[in-house]
Amino acid sequence: MGKILIVEDEFIIAQDLRRIVSGLGHAVMGMAKSADEAMKKIANEPPDLVLLDIHIIGDLRGTELAVKIREEFGLPFIYVTSYSDSGTLSEMTRTNPLGYILKPFDERDIRVALDLGFRKIDTDNTPLPTKTSEGKATANNSGISTVYIPDIIGESDAIAKTLKQVQQVAFTDITVLIQGETGTGKELIMEALHKSSPRKKKSLVKVNCAALPSDLIESVLFGHEKGSFTGATEKRIGKFEQANGGTLFLDEIGELPLNSQSKLLRCIQEKEIETVGGIISKKIDVRIIAATNRNLEEEVEKGTFRADLFFRLSIFPISVPPLRERGKDIELLANYFMNRFSKEINRPCPELDKETLRGIMQHEWPGNVRELQHFIERGILLAEDDILFNSLDNNDAKGPDNLQKEFELKSLQDVEREQIIQTLKYCKGKVRGKGGAAEILKLHPSTLDFRIKKLDIKKENEYT
Repeated sequence: MGKILIVEDEFIIAQDLRRIVSGLGHAVMGMAKSADEAMKKIANEPPDLVLLDIHIIGDLRGTELAVKIREEFGLPFIYVTSYSDSGTLSEMTRTNPLGYILKPFDERDIRVALDLGFRKIDTDNTPLPTKTSEGKATANNSGISTVYIPDIIGESDAIAKTLKQVQQVAFTDITVLIQGETGTGKELIMEALHKSSPRKKKSLVKVNCAALPSDLIESVLFGHEKGSFTGATEKRIGKFEQANGGTLFLDEIGELPLNSQSKLLRCIQEKEIETVGGIISKKIDVRIIAATNRNLEEEVEKGTFRADLFFRLSIFPISVPPLRERGKDIELLANYFMNRFSKEINRPCPELDKETLRGIMQHEWPGNVRELQHFIERGILLAEDDILFNSLDNNDAKGPDNLQKEFELKSLQDVEREQIIQTLKYCKGKVRGKGGAAEILKLHPSTLDFRIKKLDIKKENEYT
């Protein structure tokens, strides 16, 4: 348990904080209403952590005091905020707090914030975790259990920092917000969190918020009663109820419209849902993991994402780095995808020739790990003589830069058509059975037949 200084100018809120913090076993070593008073108390007896309100008495705001206590004393702090204006969020995030407590708060909010804060403090000076051959992330002398992350490959400091964040929060029930560009592996991080949590034997329910029809979002998330709207011919159980006791993954959370955000916020705060057309609220026990490729702080400032929902979701944010910041990992990932895909299509793994290796190391990979994976799979399908990309023409053989230029000029349908044709060529036109195109593309044979027909792929012209 730690020593905590509370900086809050509202008497009732300050006393509530004192009561809850003391009840959790921590020592409240002081209370302050202003920056001057706080600085004097810190100089006299430095605490382990500061609970800091944004709006305090005096000339300095809470965010300005945060900078001073960080620079002069090196102290960690957690903001206590009700969020009052669009500029406050960016001010707070720039000061790098351990977390946020959103007013009005309860005992659980304080407990979670403090537990997580002290967990971060305890692990900040431990070695960065490394990946073992079994896919386990370990950190020597960290006191944190091993996390199983089988498909996250890398040895760079950038990915090691992400794995460290995963270790800090994996064995808790804390809400997590995973942030990163498209294709960086956010879903792999989510699965690692779920599989390492106390809920690992319970349901993991995934929702792509970007794919939800705007008029059915509430029904999909919370369920509906029979006859509650036109077309509701039977009762439907929502995703929250399906995930009860387990984990709910809200992918692309930044795509939710504002009216749906308010209903989601209420569900998270109250830990209960009300079905569309229902009259009785139901208590739920769900761990929420959200992910986005958007900068939610900017969305808050633009007014397209609720600040209070942001704070509720970002109790523990995890950042997944883009591939361009993981230069040390690119060759490792390329070899990993080569071996995996070669096994899937039951053919010898080709070598990675020097020219192609040079190209992939120099490429920026705007599509990140997913783009690299697709590039490797395409190369293996076209490889000859066990040398990767030997069969590519001169333009393609120059490396991924040409592939990216090509990709940018094609529609998604064109890319899909090309991939199917290349796979059919490799399989000599075989669609079904072992080694067939459907198996390689991981599609049901009838689905592949449908795609071939829809994309107007002709056997006699395209892949004979």
